[in-house]
Amino acid sequence: MSFTKHIKNQILVIFLVVVISLPAVFALFQTGFPQTDDGNWMVIRFSAFYASFRDGQIPVRFLERLNYGYGYPVSNFLYPGFMYLGIPIHILGINFVDTIRILFGVSLLSSSLFCFFWLSKLFRQKAAFLGAIFYLYVPYHLFDVYKRGSLGEVLSLAIVPFVLWMIEKNFFFFVALGVFLLSISHNTLALLFLPLLFIYSLIRKIPLSKIILSFFTGILLSSFFIIPAVLELSYTNFSKTKISDISGYFTDVNLIGFSTFFVLVMSCWLLLKNKVNEKDGQRPLSILFVTILSVSIIFSTSVSEFLWKFLPQTFIQFPFRLLSYEIVAGSFLTAFVFSRLKRFFVPTASIFLILVFINVFQYLKPSASQNLPDTFYSTNEATTTVQDEYMPVWVKEKPKSHFERKVEVISGNATMSNILSSAKKISFILNAQTPTTIRINTIYYPGWKASLNGNNLSIDYSNIYGVMDLSIPKGDNSIMLTFGETPLRLVADGISFAGLIFLFSAPFIRVKNKALL
Repeated sequence: MSFTKHIKNQILVIFLVVVISLPAVFALFQTGFPQTDDGNWMVIRFSAFYASFRDGQIPVRFLERLNYGYGYPVSNFLYPGFMYLGIPIHILGINFVDTIRILFGVSLLSSSLFCFFWLSKLFRQKAAFLGAIFYLYVPYHLFDVYKRGSLGEVLSLAIVPFVLWMIEKNFFFFVALGVFLLSISHNTLALLFLPLLFIYSLIRKIPLSKIILSFFTGILLSSFFIIPAVLELSYTNFSKTKISDISGYFTDVNLIGFSTFFVLVMSCWLLLKNKVNEKDGQRPLSILFVTILSVSIIFSTSVSEFLWKFLPQTFIQFPFRLLSYEIVAGSFLTAFVFSRLKRFFVPTASIFLILVFINVFQYLKPSASQNLPDTFYSTNEATTTVQDEYMPVWVKEKPKSHFERKVEVISGNATMSNILSSAKKISFILNAQTPTTIRINTIYYPGWKASLNGNNLSIDYSNIYGVMDLSIPKGDNSIMLTFGETPLRLVADGISFAGLIFLFSAPFIRVKNKALL
């Protein structure tokens, strides 16, 4: 085949992948926003994140508007990736709701494309095409969009095949970038997929130094998020909070999909019949993905309930989340099976596609939509988490309503003026006729500092609400509170910055006449 004909053929297949992906995103852009478990929270959290970013918080860690205006450090702990990606979209003038729609839509479309690019490095285009269809239309993928509204997971499922594609192309600069994006896109999926990606690289006989360096660079880049998220978790109620009862979140055959069982059985048959050539290196990969797919099915269903007492339930939360493995493993096995079919390709592919779409129709659109103005989201003060699990441990009584005043006198006689409040800074002038205690109705979180007439002032947050109290002497006083990075976070930021410098320097650093990345 000539080079020109090959390019035309490649463009045609890519076009077909995009076209066949359109039904998956169609419902996203209909009138009204899909009514899902977490979709509204994604918009609300992003709008609060953007407000904190606009006020000068970089990185964004404390969302001042949430928790009835008392603030909530959710973005310090919970996958901020989609919100950072949403900032440039919103800056272009696109509202908060449509920004989230776009992120969902782009994630879905790019997931099928990246899956096709990855699989086409291993299999014939027809087989890769079917694998990409499986990746997009396996029920759990669309369940994540139209039932759960979990943007972090959907974004992660677009990044994983991108990393696999880059591994196949030996583009380790982009492997590092992909590891970084995955690490900040979803906490649980990053921990599930990073070991799998590492094992995949080893099986593909990528030089160990390249694997370690690219993965390590990606982790360095994400240190600004990972280090505080891990080391500051003890400041919150996360470890004491039961997010869900796993017995209510096991899955069934409909969510797994008939097509999944089809490719699993066919793959096992091919492996047992020794119909896989050892020379092409696909046998170990096939065994890996058969194992991963089997594990994901078993542990997402109730047959494994007795085993879940040994697993980190608080972190994984929902057994059906392990079906994320099914999406990646099943797409590979789909391409693997159809690459081995010499006869009856068309009828077998037809049966496979029927099995794919039998289960997926119910997940192609949300159960309901809602028409709410953008202001509903941009003024909403919910914490956007299930059990307020990132509430600081020193908050003994959670806010139940918005405060009357951001700054108020608790004791003493004083008047206030020039009160300014943002996610980064709170300032005011206080004329105190007597020694006075002032309460700032913002929950204290490490990073808040106070000054009195330019001098450091201690913050007392031992009250049951965990908000900031200040003891002010008699006289005219200028008080300022600022939120910034703690020494730990500065170190984490510095590590990320060092990782960024290394990422862009490594391609030009040569060892034994080869670039580091």
